[in-house]
Amino acid sequence: MADVTTETTTDTVPAVTPAEPSGVLDLRPPKESVRAELCRLGLEYSSTDGSTESWRDYQRGVLATFDGDGTSVKVTDVKTNLGRTLTLEELKAVTRIDTMTAAD
Repeated sequence: MADVTTETTTDTVPAVTPAEPSGVLDLRPPKESVRAELCRLGLEYSSTDGSTESWRDYQRGVLATFDGDGTSVKVTDVKTNLGRTLTLEELKAVTRIDTMTAAD
């Protein structure tokens, strides 16, 4: 009879430590940020090219781009390539973005 060797291994999975004592891992952007305002307006993250982030609302035909510091954002209608650069404070005042694709 052949010798049979049984090997037991234990996989160790690092424990995830939540950021809050409540056990909730909050992945939302800071409330006072360009990212939070873009989410509020219905845009979603698209890509990063170098230090420039792109966010889109495909249904409305909107592209928003901003650099790493997030002090201003350029919002563009992708059909007409018309856009405007807004500060964070100006972006907070926006309630809707109308484009050639969608205007309520």
